[in-house]
Amino acid sequence: MPATGEYPLRLVDFDNIEPRKDQDELKPLIEELLAELRARKRRATRIVVRSGGKTIFLRTDEVDWVEASGNYVRLHANGEAHVLRESMKNMEAKLDNDLFVRIHRSAIVNVDRIRELQPWFHGEYVVILQDGTRLMASRVFSDRLDRLIA
Repeated sequence: MPATGEYPLRLVDFDNIEPRKDQDELKPLIEELLAELRARKRRATRIVVRSGGKTIFLRTDEVDWVEASGNYVRLHANGEAHVLRESMKNMEAKLDNDLFVRIHRSAIVNVDRIRELQPWFHGEYVVILQDGTRLMASRVFSDRLDRLIA
């Protein structure tokens, strides 16, 4: 049971389901419940970075943005950059999608660190972070930024 006290499953009234339609009516309910459970998949709250013989524990809310760097990602947090052997796809899956948004194939940004969005050409944006860092958001990922604005 989640800490909020909510149960991830809802009750189904089996008495009101007609015998011949029960499979047809249950299928969308089961698919909806599976989608809800997948969405509630636990996201990482901290990231472990090994560097220079030491291990650093970064809380995900400390990360300002993530940059692709070949087969690695560079985590920008607390004014420092930490390199981690991870793909952008895996890093995006690990991070909470309510707190992080992918803006480019090579950049994921903490939405709490975005200070300004400046429209650019052809549906692109310039994303300006609180520390003044300027990042380009591509058209492919602009719909995700549009949801932040709406």
